Amino acid sequence: MRILYLFLFLGVAFVLYLSWQPHYDFRHLWFMPAWLTRWTDNHANGNIRTAVPFVFMGFAGGILPTSHPQPFYRWFIIWLILVGVVIVAEAGQLLIPTRFFSFEDIGWGAVGAFVGLFFGVIVRLLLNKTHLFNK
Repeated sequence: MRILYLFLFLGVAFVLYLSWQPHYDFRHLWFMPAWLTRWTDNHANGNIRTAVPFVFMGFAGGILPTSHPQPFYRWFIIWLILVGVVIVAEAGQLLIPTRFFSFEDIGWGAVGAFVGLFFGVIVRLLLNKTHLFNK
């Protein structure tokens, strides 16, 4: 399960790195594939692109094993942490003259985290029920 924690840590670092770039568009980033930058740099996808990494991080948080007697409480805390990450990412943009703070991005990040967490929780519950994934 350490791989999931590593994935979450790298996801947070990646979100903060991309959020605090001086350019809104990602085509200047050498490691971004052209097919991805065509999608991310399309301004019609501007707000929804914030949700995408949070879907994956939410999913990873949802499938984390829990020995807590009330796992939904733990998953709610994970969601709050992910919302906190998107708030920090947006607040950091206040310090970058070429970027701007957006409540819509916070909303999209929160929705993305919820969707990912929801599907992760469903997978976690199914795996626990079939005993394929021990706590």
